[in-house]
Amino acid sequence: MATKGRWKTALTYGDKQSVVIRGYSLGELVGKVSFAEAFLLLARGELPPPGHAKTLEAMLVSVLDHGIVPSSIVTRYLASSGTPIQAAVAGGILAFGDIYGGACQQLAERLVHHRPLIDSGKQSLEEAAQEIVRHFSLRKERVPGYGHALHPEGDPRVPKLYSIADANGVTGSYSKLAFAVQDELGRAKKRPLPMNQDGALAALGLDMGLNWQIVRALAFVPRSAGLAVHAVEEMTREDGWRHVPDDEVDYDGPPLRPLGRG
Repeated sequence: MATKGRWKTALTYGDKQSVVIRGYSLGELVGKVSFAEAFLLLARGELPPPGHAKTLEAMLVSVLDHGIVPSSIVTRYLASSGTPIQAAVAGGILAFGDIYGGACQQLAERLVHHRPLIDSGKQSLEEAAQEIVRHFSLRKERVPGYGHALHPEGDPRVPKLYSIADANGVTGSYSKLAFAVQDELGRAKKRPLPMNQDGALAALGLDMGLNWQIVRALAFVPRSAGLAVHAVEEMTREDGWRHVPDDEVDYDGPPLRPLGRG
């Protein structure tokens, strides 16, 4: 059913005099709160504890860039074709899907599903972890948020983030469940599959009170800044449009054939 009538928002409004975010004047926020604090204010409705903002700031920096990966490849291809910088960055962000860049949201949804069951005593921590692993295994899907192609021994960003989160009192029940999933996954696969960056974003984002549906933004918001720099580098340092060389493409269709028409 289509939504009719006036627009409604509890987030922000602006008029000729000012912009107000969650009841605070934007002019007063500028210079007094960090980007991380302002984001948490907008997403949660209240200014966060200092430890939450410090942890989120570290999380945002940890996702800033990861070299030549799907998102930056798309951005650089578009930039090399002469598209405006915002279009090149948008293309890179659109590469964030359920396989690449979106695993944090998938894991967060399952953590949110099982946390109330644990709190109510209907499931133990271990049972919830088993159910999460089983949920993805039955679908023949990888458990999102664990393992890393570039870091098979473990994503080096995760222990760093948790050292900051621990020191600032952020690590909570969702992280506890996420680490239980890591243990259960290792038992099921008979090899270690450490939590990766996506897993940390999911668990810590939830520990800070964020909705599971916005967790993916913790990946693409900071990466958009990195992609902007990739776009400019492509525009200013490279020459001409980027494409896949012919000798790197294997054609396995029909051989050249006549049309057979006069």
